[in-house]
Amino acid sequence: MQQRISATCSQTVELYEKFCREQNNELIRLASRIGTLFTEGGHLLIAGNGVLQPVAQQLASQFAFQLSFDRPVLPAICLGSDPVLHNRMVAGGQFEQHLVRHYRAINTEQHLLLLFNDGSDAKPLKKLCDEVVENEQPVALISYDCLRDPLQSNDIEICLNLATDSIPRQLELAQFIGHLLCELVEAELFGR
Repeated sequence: MQQRISATCSQTVELYEKFCREQNNELIRLASRIGTLFTEGGHLLIAGNGVLQPVAQQLASQFAFQLSFDRPVLPAICLGSDPVLHNRMVAGGQFEQHLVRHYRAINTEQHLLLLFNDGSDAKPLKKLCDEVVENEQPVALISYDCLRDPLQSNDIEICLNLATDSIPRQLELAQFIGHLLCELVEAELFGR
């Protein structure tokens, strides 16, 4: 067991270090883009699939409430987090439309869509992405693998690469990215 713990810790540290080395500029770009969006009165819409959906929900709550200090609300909404709508859409055989339906209900004029894709069925994310792009709004992606991700296209402004198929490592790194993203945006907007 000790060897497994040591190996997992080493793997996790390597993954974090690689992310920080290779994705630093993209993360800064995304944080600046979100900070500008909030300053201009826009909304951050977040959606995820599979195991990354709870990470998307957590990030939206951190922006809407706080990460580490009391501050004004930053308008972030996690699409697909309405359990009644989700269940009704699934029961009606329209699962692939549940994110799009939630997006249409919110109907913001200016927003950025941040997608979390773990590599599982991405059809609902793809439909949502297509509609947001059609509405001429920006899209960013946090992906299990930016090179293999079916969501990756010229319409994606920023892609942060988790660079792993390991579900536990995806969860850890995606949460780390979310926390860091929120910290960067808070620092930009509130100087803390």
